[in-house]
Amino acid sequence: MSEDELLSRRHPVQEDMPMQQRVWRFERIGWYVLVAIVLLALAGLFGNGPLSDAEVVSQDGRVRVEYQRLSRSGTTDSLFITVQGTPGQPVEVQLEGSLLRDASIETLQPEPQRSMSHGQAMLFQLGTKHDGVATLYLTLRSEHVGTLKGSVRAGTESAVHFSTFLYP
Repeated sequence: MSEDELLSRRHPVQEDMPMQQRVWRFERIGWYVLVAIVLLALAGLFGNGPLSDAEVVSQDGRVRVEYQRLSRSGTTDSLFITVQGTPGQPVEVQLEGSLLRDASIETLQPEPQRSMSHGQAMLFQLGTKHDGVATLYLTLRSEHVGTLKGSVRAGTESAVHFSTFLYP
C-alpha cells in the first residue's frame, strides 16, 4: 500500500485508517486462532486422534490398557486391555473406578469365562492364548461430563490407573 492510502480521508467516504488497521490486525489474529483450533481438533484434542490416544502399562509389564484420553459425552469409546498370564491358565482381571459407575459397557469381547461384581469393581476371568496373553475389548458410553477414572488389576502387583476427560 502506498503511504497516502494509509491516511484517513473525508471524501468520498469518511475513514479512520488507524482504527481500520486495528480491525484488520484483530481479524488476522482471529484467523490464526481459528486455524489453530481446527488443527488441534484434527490432531485429536476433542476426540479420536494422536492427542487423544493413550496407553498405560503396569510396572511389571503384565497389564496394558489402550484408551481415549479425551472424548465427547454420549459417544462410544474403546478400552483395549491386554494381560500377560500363564499359557493355558485363566487370568483374573479387575476393572474399577468412576468409569464403571458413570459409563455403561456396550460391548465386551471376547466373552469372559466368568464375570462377577466385586464391591465397586467388576471381576473378569479371561482365557489365555498359547502365548499366555489374554485380551479384553470394551466399548463404553457415558453421558457424564468431566473426568472419569479407572483402574485395571491382574493380581496384587500388576495395576494401571487411567483417566478420561469427557467434553459436553
